[in-house]
Amino acid sequence: RMIELSTLARQRYLDSGGDPNRASGSLHNENYMTAEEQQEFLILARALSGIYTNNGYVYCQGRSWKLPEVLNHD
Repeated sequence: RMIELSTLARQRYLDSGGDPNRASGSLHNENYMTAEEQQEFLILARALSGIYTNNGYVYCQGRSWKLPEVLNHD
């Protein structure tokens, strides 16, 4: 599904006149995914990476640390 979302966003970029020889995406402030697609992509990426948050803590590869309050959305 992540590949499908990436392919869809890439096609939107090209359809809008984007340079086929240049990378597109949020790093260039050119996001061609809807908010819902972005959310789905992030959920899938987090599931693949094994990183998750719970009660204001981040858990990753057997380690954990407290999130700064500004990032804590639990």
